[in-house]
Amino acid sequence: MLRVAAAFILASSMLAGCSHSNYAVRPIPRIAADNVGQPVSRLRDAFGEPRKVDTTSTKLVYVWFLADVPAGAPVGFHGCEMEVTVDIRSEHVLGYSLENIGWGNCKDLRRKIRVAER
Repeated sequence: MLRVAAAFILASSMLAGCSHSNYAVRPIPRIAADNVGQPVSRLRDAFGEPRKVDTTSTKLVYVWFLADVPAGAPVGFHGCEMEVTVDIRSEHVLGYSLENIGWGNCKDLRRKIRVAER
């Protein structure tokens, strides 16, 4: 019986060590903060195409609307709007802002994103 238990524990630990996932579920504020200084393409991969892109002479402003209907919310427009400022030359994220829309709460929203292997 002890051998069977030891074999099971060894097999379980080996399987756990081999299961590498390239995706993780993260809160929206953490995703935005982790991508400051990174290429904006990473956010496009995570959220799809932005709702709009405004252009100035020195920067781009990407806007994503992330829909969310919290339990008990009335019918309407709810979610989180994420505005990301991007350097026009390097296309790297300079900063971001988040705004709750309706009953949506940005800190409660989570998305599945691709993460780099270690």
